[in-house]
Amino acid sequence: MEATDAKRVLRRAAHWSLPVALTGMSLGWTVYAVGEILSRQAPPALAMTVAGIYDAVWLYALAMETAHRRQGSKGTLPAVLGWVFLVTSVGVLFTHGLMYATPAVAVIGAVVPAAAKATLIMAVERESTRISAGAQQQIDAVRSATRDQVAIGRAVTRAKVDRHTTAAVLEREERKARGKAQKVRHEAAEELAKLTSEHPVDDDVPEVPALFSDDDLAQVLGQWTQEGVSPGVSPVSPQVGPVSPAPELAASQGAGHTPLDWAALAGVATVAGVATPQPGEPLTEEQLTVVLRWLRHSENPPLSYRKALAAYRAAGFSAKEERVRKAYAALIDAEDAQP
Repeated sequence: MEATDAKRVLRRAAHWSLPVALTGMSLGWTVYAVGEILSRQAPPALAMTVAGIYDAVWLYALAMETAHRRQGSKGTLPAVLGWVFLVTSVGVLFTHGLMYATPAVAVIGAVVPAAAKATLIMAVERESTRISAGAQQQIDAVRSATRDQVAIGRAVTRAKVDRHTTAAVLEREERKARGKAQKVRHEAAEELAKLTSEHPVDDDVPEVPALFSDDDLAQVLGQWTQEGVSPGVSPVSPQVGPVSPAPELAASQGAGHTPLDWAALAGVATVAGVATPQPGEPLTEEQLTVVLRWLRHSENPPLSYRKALAAYRAAGFSAKEERVRKAYAALIDAEDAQP
């Protein structure tokens, strides 16, 4: 405990050492200068006495001003006297230097009281504003917490800026993609209208049939693998035919097929509720399905698409191959859907 008190006393002494030393030097030099100047007009003893009284009053004014500053109170009279005596002392020391020494000495003598006054004010201000260690710790904690909050706030703000910027960029890209798609659709519509006007078609262009599902495609491909792929049939999607309309299938009377039961065809048509299909006549979709069902089950096991198509031609029926292929695929789907 004594060591701590000793350190505090030493720090306090070091703090006040410079102001005290400069003040003492200024007072001694002022007594000497005032006394020597007054001795020209009065006895030396009287001159030195007046000089001592002058410095005593100045020192008392400095002490009272220091006390008021440390207490935080306002001492107008000590402050005014301190500044008056300071200005007087500066003038006296400067005059004495010019009278008995050189201009450099005169300037140095004039600076000493001002330096003493400045260091004294700084020492008092520091002594009066010094805070305790506990209060300093609380101040440091508040500052640290404030800095943390500011840093977190900046990070959150930057994250929000990045999020809004990214959202704006994505929205811009989406709008660009929509604009490009709209442009392509518009150009396609204009091209279609141009081609339609330049190349009119009397017959309606058949719609592109829906593609097989993966299971249907695997089943049909399996059947073709077993029976072989017929020429002109796409091995990838049997429903999708050539782009240009295919010619009518000519009715040919081939040989090598099992004799057909035409009475059975009439029975199948009756069950389906359609007129009996006749070779060489245009067939409706229902009649085409009836013919294909009749041909498919004319043998055991049922005919594949290739054999059914050959039997269709041999029987004298004619239709576009695309219609036959589509109707046959629908027939297979209907049979698979039956329990």
